Amino acid sequence: MAKKTEGQEDKKLNDKKQSNKKQEHPPQLQSKPQADAKKSRSKVRISDATPAQVVKVFKKVGLYGECYQVLVRVLEGRDRGNLLRRNVKGPVQENDLLMLKETERDVRAI
Repeated sequence: MAKKTEGQEDKKLNDKKQSNKKQEHPPQLQSKPQADAKKSRSKVRISDATPAQVVKVFKKVGLYGECYQVLVRVLEGRDRGNLLRRNVKGPVQENDLLMLKETERDVRAI
């Protein structure tokens, strides 16, 4: 039997390391068009929203009292100056500013 020298053993180790590197997958591209399209649909642009000021907080509404019904005055847009009754989730007080996605809909008074 032939004895293996240190040089031959080092060469085999290097070959194994290189073969392992070849099996690694190339890095993925950063931009995925499908994922970007989904993200862009869920985002609300601030420029599309209309500011409104809370005039009065009425009471808690919802099955578990998680929303407040408030009266807001629209500050900009074609419905400027209109008073709307809206449901707001989370803590809110008078003179808070809300950014509304749309100003055409009004909720029922409870």
